[in-house]
Amino acid sequence: MTYVCWAALYEGNSDRAYFNVLIPRVIENLLITEGIRNSSVMTAPTVELGANGRAIEKVVAEACAAQDAFHFVIIHADTGGRAQEAGIANRSVSYCEAMHECCAWPQVRCIVMTPSHEMEAWALADPSAITDAYGFKGRPETLGLPANPQQAERLVDPKATLIQAIQEIRGRRSPDRMDQLYPAIAQRQSINLLRQSQSFLNFEARLRLGLANLGCLPI
Repeated sequence: MTYVCWAALYEGNSDRAYFNVLIPRVIENLLITEGIRNSSVMTAPTVELGANGRAIEKVVAEACAAQDAFHFVIIHADTGGRAQEAGIANRSVSYCEAMHECCAWPQVRCIVMTPSHEMEAWALADPSAITDAYGFKGRPETLGLPANPQQAERLVDPKATLIQAIQEIRGRRSPDRMDQLYPAIAQRQSINLLRQSQSFLNFEARLRLGLANLGCLPI
């Protein structure tokens, strides 16, 4: 049995709460459906990077010092507006290039994860996961939720859309902590629906290459 271990660099606590549930689900799905060896995935990152900030040199120093503890690294960065997308992607790739230069880390196992605008664009890809988390029986569109993952990716402010929907469900009741809501959404949402999101497909393609390099998936 091979236990796939991973390290991660997140932008914030909400991102951590969501991705720490979603990422192992996605990896497990690929291992089950496409795997060529008996493999399992750790349910949490063995290393979380960024303790000293997101500066490239600091993150790379952390990653290289701990490289024996994981098989690949996931670098998360929201893209913001379209004008920022190319710059954010290039900066994220810079972590991978610098890690390769510092400790010869294989760039194929440094995986950039860039949801469109914000992480919430992925959380909104499956509205039923949101309504199920609250036991809401109405139709998702009555809450202003997007009809499909493509619409979610086009939202300028997906976080605001999600928060507004939650407020509609809860009414005057005290608000939930978002770091508790995001794992509930990530646990429930359909990976197949997420695959209708282009930014998710881009991440999954990179992830598939990294797992193939490990020998867990066919090349």
